Amino acid sequence: MTKPIQNHLLQLLAASALATPITAFAASDDIVVTASGFEQPRSETGQAITVIDRDRIDALQATTIGDVLQTLPSISVRQSGGRGQQTSAFIRGGNSSQTLVLIDGVRINDPSSPNGAFDFGALMAGNVGRVEVLSGPNSVIWGSQAIGGVINVQTLVPTSGLVLSASGEAGSRNTQQGRANISTTTGIVEASAGGSWYHTDGISALAGGQERDGYENVSTNGRLKFNLSDSLSLDLRGYYSRGRVEYDGAFQGPDSLPEVRNKQFILYAGLNANLLDGRWRNRISYSRTDIDRIGTDPVIFSFNNFDVSGKVDRFEYHGSFDLIDAVTLVYGVEHERTSTSTSYEGAVPDIAKSDVTSVFSQAIVRPVQGLTLTGGVRYDDYDVYGEHTTLGANIAYTPNEGRTVARVTYAEGFRAPTVTEGLPPYGNTSLKPETARNFDIGLEQQLGGMARFFVTYFHRKSDNLIAYNFATFQSENIARVRASGVELGAVLHPADGLDIQASYSLVNARNRSAGSNFGNRLERRPRNSLNASIDWNSPWKLAVGASVQMVGDSYDDAANSVALDGYALADIRASYPLTDVVEIFGRVENLFDTQYEVVSGYGTYGRTAYAGLRLKL
Repeated sequence: MTKPIQNHLLQLLAASALATPITAFAASDDIVVTASGFEQPRSETGQAITVIDRDRIDALQATTIGDVLQTLPSISVRQSGGRGQQTSAFIRGGNSSQTLVLIDGVRINDPSSPNGAFDFGALMAGNVGRVEVLSGPNSVIWGSQAIGGVINVQTLVPTSGLVLSASGEAGSRNTQQGRANISTTTGIVEASAGGSWYHTDGISALAGGQERDGYENVSTNGRLKFNLSDSLSLDLRGYYSRGRVEYDGAFQGPDSLPEVRNKQFILYAGLNANLLDGRWRNRISYSRTDIDRIGTDPVIFSFNNFDVSGKVDRFEYHGSFDLIDAVTLVYGVEHERTSTSTSYEGAVPDIAKSDVTSVFSQAIVRPVQGLTLTGGVRYDDYDVYGEHTTLGANIAYTPNEGRTVARVTYAEGFRAPTVTEGLPPYGNTSLKPETARNFDIGLEQQLGGMARFFVTYFHRKSDNLIAYNFATFQSENIARVRASGVELGAVLHPADGLDIQASYSLVNARNRSAGSNFGNRLERRPRNSLNASIDWNSPWKLAVGASVQMVGDSYDDAANSVALDGYALADIRASYPLTDVVEIFGRVENLFDTQYEVVSGYGTYGRTAYAGLRLKL
């Protein structure tokens, strides 16, 4: 790290007039769903799970979910330019394609992209109520792509009374955004609906350009629940996002003029039946994910002119049965059909389809107070790639009702080939799924209401990773990876209104494939990263704060020939309630105007400033 950055960091830490929290390390009694697919206390699972709620998102003044994720341990977020550009998340050194993303429990990874990775550039934080992140594999419950981890983004849920929330802000680069959400419960109906809008002139996607690449996004969300009886309910959810992003063609240089229009649509319908006095919980659901991307470019045959789409139809039955007070069985049957259409430069579309049927079962056993043992198995049958079996088990023990929690996990994960990788005309039908075996052990300690600490060690071996072979012009199972690391974190409350939060991650992800890159670090995975914030809610209602993100050196390519220098970024924020329902807020990002890169050759923001109002009735 350079001397000027170190000096700036010392200035910031010395001057931190404290405040809004940026990282929420989940408390042991938080209710989570990513471990089993059903609600359970976090202290009963051996898997590492972090929860961010709406208050934290507001305190952070986050624009996208990527802004939230980059503050969490062992998550590297890489954006190829300004807002709206391609944004990837790497959890514990896993590939971006090995991160499973859910919105309201529905898979949203793009089946039409070459490796099925999710683009976080279009996922705005506007009306998100909660983000739950499970670090490490959990394919027993979630199936394909749950290798690095699972990210479940939940929109705002209905409230017990009528609640209206809204906000608007403006700032640098002609950036403007607004959001609103209304929710209520009346009789047997629970309802929540909202929308958000975002616009920015942006920066040049490729570094050094003069023409700005702007971004605009409109998103809507809705939930509707009918409580038909004490034991039966109908759950409807919908999410829609439409965006337009300008970018620079990788082979055309800065100031080129291609753009992409993206649409994402999610529909979920589920029937919930809680029988036998609530001991037997059943859920039957159908979900539809529909993603369309249309690219245009004045330059013909640049391959920036395209029309691609991906659709996923998914039918599920999930059950959870309390066999006795100490034993819960979780099980399910799923069927999923994926279809894609791909056309470049006006050519006839290439159509591909695949089907998979899956069954899984998991036992949660509590033999003595404070001890929870979990084990499960999953079987997937792909019509193209064949069969695959996944195992997983974990232990959680707390001798003192969650103040101390010890965790041990063995988990397997897999990623099935995408239709692009495995089906004609581009794919290799002989591909096998990528597989991973992971072990982690962790300890969490809470000291009254004053402090909470955690430490986790993980080790993951990944085999049969899919990579493009330029000798055969096809994707093949030729890559292997080893990733290990340590996650440390602390939350301190030394005085009323004063919070100090910090986390450090060491992630050693290395290529173990035979060849010239053997032993190299994986691209865009920094080995060291640290996040810290100091928060203060003053007696005068003014909340002020500062945060630091420090990221170590990394490489931009598999050969480790293109280095990316480490950097430190500092933000400051403040908010003040003008009335009981209106709050003013503002922030400065990259306070010291640090020059840095997260993807080689692509631009990043210098110092920017934003201000706005929040309303809650």
